[in-house]
Amino acid sequence: MRTGLVLGAGGIVGQAYHAGVLAAFDDAGWDARSADVIVGSSAGSVTGSLLRLGLSASDLAAWATEGEVSEEGAALLEVLGSDLPELPPPSPRDLLHGWRLPSRSLIGRAIRRPWAFRPGVAALTLLPDGRVDIRDRAQVLDGDERPDGLWICVARRRDGRRVVLGRRGDGPPSRLSDAVAASCAIPGYLAPVTIGGVEYIDGGVHSPTNADVLADRGLEVVVVVSPMSCHGILSGVDAPVRWAAQRRLDRELARLRAGGTHVICVAPTRRVLATMGYNAMADDRTDRVATAGYRQAASLLRRPGLADRLALLTGESSAAPAAA
Repeated sequence: MRTGLVLGAGGIVGQAYHAGVLAAFDDAGWDARSADVIVGSSAGSVTGSLLRLGLSASDLAAWATEGEVSEEGAALLEVLGSDLPELPPPSPRDLLHGWRLPSRSLIGRAIRRPWAFRPGVAALTLLPDGRVDIRDRAQVLDGDERPDGLWICVARRRDGRRVVLGRRGDGPPSRLSDAVAASCAIPGYLAPVTIGGVEYIDGGVHSPTNADVLADRGLEVVVVVSPMSCHGILSGVDAPVRWAAQRRLDRELARLRAGGTHVICVAPTRRVLATMGYNAMADDRTDRVATAGYRQAASLLRRPGLADRLALLTGESSAAPAAA
């Protein structure tokens, strides 16, 4: 059984949501660390890296809720350095100057493929350099070897093209810390990261989830955790962003299902979104978000329609469910 895990963007709040959701899967019998391929974008690149370095989903949730971490998890967190200084909050003043002109690559790509031109992506590549460099924070992730089966999505700043670091044949070789820092480099807030002489920014610029990079990979089951999309109709100030994220996610999941992959997708409900709030970088609610994510996923996994797909993940059934 070949499985994949997709962890979407969502800031500090999104990481807490990942932790709670994956802890529910852990309790249901599936260890997220066993996925053959983990795809991480922005916040998801952090969670994915921690999983690949050996931290369990249960320990991620305990960390988020200030609960009891296992001895193995505590030892790993001590090595990684869990007491990092807080990031300064974003400031609207950062966007007052330093805007870039469209690059030749961006203009050329728009001319060659006008049907694929996305104005929102193009605009994000033009934002000023962020004033916060997080590469020093990410250096704790570097070890003797880079973990296998970890694909980190970034966007090339000069034209917005998606690059998947860690996937063979795509992007330059990179240290894990640089790949994660680049995937988290929110335009206008966090500084772009240069790898191989090229600047990269947040992988969420291209897509909040990038689940379609696993299409045609021969995976039987893919679990997708998407903190930035939503279930149902919203009316809050972030509704347009979440609606757009959900539309893109729907297209990506359609590609996976078209290839015969069974998908389990978890995205926040309106009740969970009320706990998450509007500020993705808030660090004062990680315990509540992780708990809400756990409860949502645990309830979802008890539904009869997901029983066969969960059984595929846990190895408890050989029956092939419908690719729903």
